[in-house]
Amino acid sequence: MERAAISCGSFCFRKLQFPVEGSIGIKSNQWVFYFVMMIYLAGNYPGKMNSQSAEQSTAKGVMAALASFFFLSLIGVFVKLSSSHGAQLWWIVFIQYSTAFALAIAISAKEKFRNLRSQNYPFEFLRGGAGLLSFICFVYAMTEIPLVDASLLQNTAPIFIPIIALFWLKDVIEKKIWYGVAIGFVGIILIIKPDGASFKAGDLLGLVSGVLLGFAYVAMKVITKTDKFKTILFYFSLTAFVISLPLGIIYWSNPVLEGWLFAIGSGVSFVSYLNLQQVAYKHIEPNKLSPFNYSVVVFTGLLDWWIFNHVPGLLTIIGIAVVCLGGILAIVHHEKKAEGLKHSWH
Repeated sequence: MERAAISCGSFCFRKLQFPVEGSIGIKSNQWVFYFVMMIYLAGNYPGKMNSQSAEQSTAKGVMAALASFFFLSLIGVFVKLSSSHGAQLWWIVFIQYSTAFALAIAISAKEKFRNLRSQNYPFEFLRGGAGLLSFICFVYAMTEIPLVDASLLQNTAPIFIPIIALFWLKDVIEKKIWYGVAIGFVGIILIIKPDGASFKAGDLLGLVSGVLLGFAYVAMKVITKTDKFKTILFYFSLTAFVISLPLGIIYWSNPVLEGWLFAIGSGVSFVSYLNLQQVAYKHIEPNKLSPFNYSVVVFTGLLDWWIFNHVPGLLTIIGIAVVCLGGILAIVHHEKKAEGLKHSWH
């Protein structure tokens, strides 16, 4: 049954036709069916994996990681599409985290809410606030710069993690990690000034998004020592829901049906991403999954080209490659000495 359901969802996705320039002409019933499949994946698929053998499987870990990063890339796409259908950005953020919170409640209800007790409430809320602010900066950045650039700048977080850990947790940073950080900053320069133009507001917001995401990741290093995944998911979505609620009400929108579906889809994609990351970590060590982190930039670039007809320039592509290289080096070497850092949950 599960294989049939997932296959049907995959078939439905392949049938969707995205005209270029972001003009989406998709039948509503197709999107409804697709979102039903996403909700199924968000709430049930990891649970099925949990019942399997505890033996690690590299192939399963890699596949789950790649699937999770694809869902992560869908979040920005859905936000942009919802905005193009008349929705305010603050409203989209609120709907996204309302959806995530509703799914977190449903997942917790399966365990009769036994997972709600945290051993570190301050860091749970700190991580939730930093993650939300990072996403808000990312959302506003992609209104000023191409989606793939905003995604890449947000994913500079691994480059900032060693610096944040040095000053916050007093971690000793090995020389090899600094090589990765330096390489990453060279790539950032290529990204934010690919044509010699002045520094853009969207570039700054993208970088701030990456720094805030770095704080969220470092907070995760502390949280994962005591709290389980479902506890972290619940308090993150709760924090984001509470913070975004007032602004969601102030900037309340009533877009067409597609606008609602895209906004809800961003929330479902977020939970699917986190759940599949959980599956990936059950099958393979975090430092071995690190190189796949930047697949989200590849997925985002392909979707940005396919849906919004944006083709990045040569220097931008080189910058993306350099940032990915620097980030991977920084993550791999940092995680070898910090096994508890689950850098991909945000």
